[in-house]
Amino acid sequence: MGAISAFASGPAKRWTVLISGGAYAFLAVVVLLLRPWVGPTAKSCEGDDLHAAVCDLADLAEGGPLALTALGVLAVVVATGLSLVVAALAVPLLQLLAGTSLPTHGVLVAPLVRLALRRRYVVKRRLTALADADVADAPGPAPTSAPPTPLAAAHGAQSATRVARARRKLHRLPVHDDLMLPTRIGNSFAAMNGRVRGRHGMDPSVGWPLLEQLFDDAARRQLEQGSAQVLGRARNLLWAVLTVLVSLVISLLDRVHDLPAAIVAVAGCVIALLLLVGLGDSVDAYTDTVEAAVLRHHDALYEAAGWPLPADTEAARRTGAEFTLYLNRVDGARPEVIFERPPPEPSPLVPPPPAPPPSFPQSSSRREGAAP
Repeated sequence: MGAISAFASGPAKRWTVLISGGAYAFLAVVVLLLRPWVGPTAKSCEGDDLHAAVCDLADLAEGGPLALTALGVLAVVVATGLSLVVAALAVPLLQLLAGTSLPTHGVLVAPLVRLALRRRYVVKRRLTALADADVADAPGPAPTSAPPTPLAAAHGAQSATRVARARRKLHRLPVHDDLMLPTRIGNSFAAMNGRVRGRHGMDPSVGWPLLEQLFDDAARRQLEQGSAQVLGRARNLLWAVLTVLVSLVISLLDRVHDLPAAIVAVAGCVIALLLLVGLGDSVDAYTDTVEAAVLRHHDALYEAAGWPLPADTEAARRTGAEFTLYLNRVDGARPEVIFERPPPEPSPLVPPPPAPPPSFPQSSSRREGAAP
């Protein structure tokens, strides 16, 4: 999906503040698990329980401040290098979680993708039926002149809450079923693209590089914050997954405590699931910000390109489609458009031409040659 590459890596594709808490947590886990394998341990630290792991760390600290300083410097260097790799993988992770690159044919992954799509279709039909239901038609006591009972009022409030929740969830799903994707993040981007196309007729990912140059400081700062939040949670999700994988691999080594490795793996899985939910929430908020930015600046986008402004909603969809074709670099038909150019302003160095002398009207007798 082009929108993910254009949006998620646009304003926040800076290599500052790359070292997150996930990097240090990852290194701490590796040191904790590999301590009894890289060197001899005290006899009091033998065993496979959590107490032995803590004892190993205490044994490591006995190396003195010089050893601890060297380990700290090494940890910063390793965390910086790994953070560069994880930051580079953040956008590919978003594309993978969007489901646009998942195979729809095959033996291994394709059945799971089709099953997820069918589940999305069922959920959408259920939400549509619930959102279209009128709150006044909800089951309850017949209306009377008497005030509703507390039970009837609570039932009506619950029905209204269910309808509002269903409509909010439908807002994150594309209107057309052929645009449905198997993941929540992909559907959030697809729904935003569908709303922008239905309202303006343009592909936001194609016009985004030009639109970025028209943002004011407040809009650019808001987009940068949303993009940084999306990428930050994606990086932390990668760190959690890497921690689980490394813990499982280290647990296979000799003299490594199995119990701490199992605890770390389970905790990493729980944290990864929580981070995945948080990533979906941040993507939802970011797509709302992008949609609002397009709605606010689409006229300025046309004016910056010298494109004639549409007069109504139908013309807006047609103009947006033609503008997308104009910006798109793929070979194809191009619309013929008369650009709107502002009239040239007179130069202050060139004096204006002299005004013609005033002409006075003559009487009809003088025009006919009569005497005054």
